[in-house]
Amino acid sequence: MTDHRTKVAEKKRMLMRAKLLDAAMRVYAEHTGPAPVIDDVIREAKVSRGTFYNYFDSLDQVLAAIGQELSNQMTTDILPVYDVLKEPWQRFSVGFRLFQVRALLDRKWAGFVTRAEAWPQNTLVAKYMSGDLENGKAAGQFKFDRVETATHFLLGASAHCIQAIRQGMGEPNAFMDASVRMALASLGCSPDVCERGVTFSLTYLQSWASGELSASRPLWALNMNSKDGRIFLSYSPKTAQSSPDGRRHHPPKLTAPN
Repeated sequence: MTDHRTKVAEKKRMLMRAKLLDAAMRVYAEHTGPAPVIDDVIREAKVSRGTFYNYFDSLDQVLAAIGQELSNQMTTDILPVYDVLKEPWQRFSVGFRLFQVRALLDRKWAGFVTRAEAWPQNTLVAKYMSGDLENGKAAGQFKFDRVETATHFLLGASAHCIQAIRQGMGEPNAFMDASVRMALASLGCSPDVCERGVTFSLTYLQSWASGELSASRPLWALNMNSKDGRIFLSYSPKTAQSSPDGRRHHPPKLTAPN
């Protein structure tokens, strides 16, 4: 009986927490004037101020929780296209670019996940990134001193790139190319591997977003008829096919590995 009551109480807590987070997301998504305050959230959730403080100490804490949950959900959403890849350099380059692609297509999402508190080491994206870095180092593809340092460094870089795209820029896809190239270079990859990562991540994700791959797509990736979606699908880098050694790199076969 005690165990049952404990489970019921925990379920109620989880539901109320989710209710508060959903209310905060709606408030921030719809606001146009001054920054929202706690009163806006409790009014939207139809709860008391005391109820709010039973779950969160501040609005910043709410926003950090939203960012973490959205980051975790994003990682779960992309597993069908990301987790089928075997090579660490492929997995890293695709994952690093894909968060930026979502920022291009979904600016509201990007506004929540770019908060620094949304990128702690216990998130799913940190877990998968650490695994890819460790495997890449073991395979001789990456060279760095400590996996914890590399993970923190690249999570921070990813958050700043997402924020830059959210704020708007003239050539977001060229920006993504450069960010993937620099991220791989920071891991000690050769210029050849850096260019392969740029080309592979772009062409593979374009094929996925256009529905050519069998891997499923989340809702945010289905509407590619938007202006930003068309910009992403039609993008073809002018020079990304050539590496500093002068050789040309052809796009890989665009099928999701079995």
